[in-house]
Amino acid sequence: MAKKNSTSIILFCLFSFFLICLSDAELEKRRPFQVPLAIITPAFDSNGNLEEVFVTFEGQHEGWAVSFGDDRYVKDTKRIRIDHTYKETSTQYYLISPFEADVLNRVCLSWEATLKIFEHQLKNNDWGRCLYLDAYFPPFLRGFYYLYSSSKSSFSVLPKITNVNDSLFENSFNSVKSDNRITAWRSNNEHIIKLRIAAKELDYQVEKWRKTDLDNSSRDAWEDHSKEFINSFELFVRLYFNLPPNDHRSHPNYRDSK
Repeated sequence: MAKKNSTSIILFCLFSFFLICLSDAELEKRRPFQVPLAIITPAFDSNGNLEEVFVTFEGQHEGWAVSFGDDRYVKDTKRIRIDHTYKETSTQYYLISPFEADVLNRVCLSWEATLKIFEHQLKNNDWGRCLYLDAYFPPFLRGFYYLYSSSKSSFSVLPKITNVNDSLFENSFNSVKSDNRITAWRSNNEHIIKLRIAAKELDYQVEKWRKTDLDNSSRDAWEDHSKEFINSFELFVRLYFNLPPNDHRSHPNYRDSK
């Protein structure tokens, strides 16, 4: 009888181990899909200074470059090559120009679409697609920090933590950091709920800010309605990367917002 019980225990342990391994194997499988995010590429000089931030979309032959000074529009096809500079006066570098508003508007539209997809993935426990998206989302979020900073000609317009630290992600579809991040979400249902709420709130605030300050023919460049968007952006970044709340001063990404 004791031998039979011992055998049952061993079989149960082996079965449990099999389920754990199966779960891990499923987690590591990326489920590809069409990610609508803009491709944002910051360019730095040899001294590490930001030169410009280039924005394009997958499959397109045109792009927009935003800098602390003048901006550029580029189009390159077999038939045409355009590289047009949009001049800005030095006294208005910190204002969002019509060109910059158009670029930010395009980027935000792609962001809104992706946030809706992401929240839906969390709702349905679609971890394979969350893993796939994680190869795109962190570089985008970091890129947006540089894009918005360039449009305002200041690195103080966004919380420092939204300049996502290189140590938190890899531009790879086989990133262990992605696996660890999504595993941490899965182990905490409360965190998943908070992340879903944050994604919905950020989607709402991005759209609200976009319609007020960017996609608005009667907008006043001297007015800034980005505060609520910025707050929701910071919260989303903290939850996405499993970072401490904003009163945690010991974290290396901490920036005093006062």
